[in-house]
Parts: sequence; C-alpha cells; structure tokens
Amino acid sequence: MDISAPVAADEVVRRARTELGIDLDFEPRDEGFSAMLALDNLPHPPPERAQALLPALIRRVEACHWRGRYRFFPTVREFAADTDCTALAAAGLHRHHALRPSRLAASARELLAAGAPESSARDGLLPGAVMVYWEDGAEPLARPRGRKHDAVVSANVLRTLHLAEQHDSHEGRRTVDATLRHVEDHLRSGRYLGGTRYYPSPAAFLHAVARLCGVCHDCATRLGPLLRNACAALPAPTNALDLALFIICAETCAAPGDRHGHRAELAGRQRPDGAWPAHAYFRTGRVPIYFGSAHLTTVFALRALGSDSSKPPEPHRTHAPGRAGAPRPDPWGAR
Repeated sequence: MDISAPVAADEVVRRARTELGIDLDFEPRDEGFSAMLALDNLPHPPPERAQALLPALIRRVEACHWRGRYRFFPTVREFAADTDCTALAAAGLHRHHALRPSRLAASARELLAAGAPESSARDGLLPGAVMVYWEDGAEPLARPRGRKHDAVVSANVLRTLHLAEQHDSHEGRRTVDATLRHVEDHLRSGRYLGGTRYYPSPAAFLHAVARLCGVCHDCATRLGPLLRNACAALPAPTNALDLALFIICAETCAAPGDRHGHRAELAGRQRPDGAWPAHAYFRTGRVPIYFGSAHLTTVFALRALGSDSSKPPEPHRTHAPGRAGAPRPDPWGAR
C-alpha cells in the first residue's frame, strides 16, 4: 500500500481489503506500541505541557503487560507478545519510575529467554541472538509468528538488558554477545540502508544503536566509530520524523555535519498547532501496515531540539571503574 501520506485507521482497513485482499482481524488504532515508544522517549520529568499525558501513557502501556512480557495489541490474544514491545515498555516504565526493579528484572529474564536456538542457523538466523518472538508456546491462543531477527529490535533489547543490569549474568552472556554481534554486523554491512522488517527507515536503526551506546560503555567503544561513520555518510532525511532521529543520533555520536542547519530545518517544520507532521516509523510484518502519528513525531522532535541532545550521554557502567579520580576513556573514540 502507498505510504506517501498518512491515512486514518478505517481507511487502512478498507485498503487492506481492496488492495491486498486481506480482512484484518484487528483494529489498527488499538495498538499500544506507540504509547511504549512515547513513554520511553518522553523526558523525565516531562515538560509541563506533557505532564498530564504521562499517567495516560503509563496506563496504556500497563494494559499491554502479560506475565513479564508486553503485547502490541493489549486485547488481541492472537497477536503474541514480542521482544520489541517488552524491551521498550519495560524501559519506558523504568525511565519514569513506574516499574519496580523486580518487574524490570523479570522482563529482562524473559528477553534473555528469546535467544535463537542452534537449529535456527539453517534458517539464516544467528544462534543465541534475540528473536522478535518467543517460541515457548506460552500463549496458546497466539498464532505462530516464525523465527526472525530485526536489528532495531536487537538494539532495543540490548539497551533494556543493560538498564536492568542483566546483561552480564552467567546465563545471559551468550545471548547478549550474539545479539550484539547481530547489531554490529547489520551496522558494518550497510544493510540498515534498506531498513529492517519492522522499521523502514535507516535512521530508526541508527537512533536505536545510539541509544544503546548511551547506556553501555562497551557497546559505545565497539559500535561508536561505525555509528559515526554511518551518520556522516547518510544524507539528512527529508521528513520531520527521520530528521529528528538522525539529529539525535548524529549529536549523540558527534558525527560531522551541519547540526545547526539540521536543527533549524526541523524547527521550521513545526506546524502552527505546535506539533510536527506524522510519518511512518514502524510497520507490521506480513501485512505491510505502517504506523506513525503527529504525537510520535513530536516526541522525537522535542528530543532532537532539546538542550541535552547536543552532547553524548554518560554511558552506563558495565565494568568496574578505575582508580578514584582517573579519567574515563571516551567511548566514541577520536572525534
């Protein structure tokens, strides 16, 4: 289906039937993933005008919870919980102190249990790396989704594992190492330029890697130079959403470029009502339905234009610090 312009949910249902011959068994507007993304990217504490939105986002995300996992559609049991929803929901709730440490750790353990089995190598998967869906039969009403990786999902999962401090456990090390290899290979190979199964824009992948590097010093050391080169080589996107993601990533990893010009261009795309225009950010897999909204673009635009987005964040410690007072190495390498 043509995604050059946003359409309402009812129009999506109609066009899926007429253009693809598919009767959707879900209502697109019922998805909870947009709330997870917004919660995970909303500053804490939120700006004054957004404070009333925070409780509603938390309730929406909590409605998607199921036994330590989170679902894309909170009420459609045929859609299984997935690792992307789980990673982003847990990270967002954690960001706003709405998740007990025990629940964060429980979700992290679920993520670690989603590593691809050894037999998946014959299907082109990387054994040990986190898959998008679990294969443990825990949701008997859910349709099988098949074994698959998505590099943006892998980066999101790794970030949540580091936030939960579950990345270095004995049972999790194999999964973490394999998942990081998957992210690194996707970045090094340039395959991100074609998007991923669930994220059509290369900027979405680069943004996810930048956020991972922001909480993992070792990841920043390993991926930072590759990420900076990728940002420097990628032309600035032409739509507001991808431009915001690009700005956040480029400023985080100190990539060369016209940062002032990019920020001015993004600011100039703000609509008279104060929001930024909608654009596709993520999509479903088998049926190509793209999701985005002015609200979601606005969350990313505000982050891109925020005063704290122009400097790399302090990475989360993943190893014992050196002697007191010793300077820490720059995880991004020479700039």
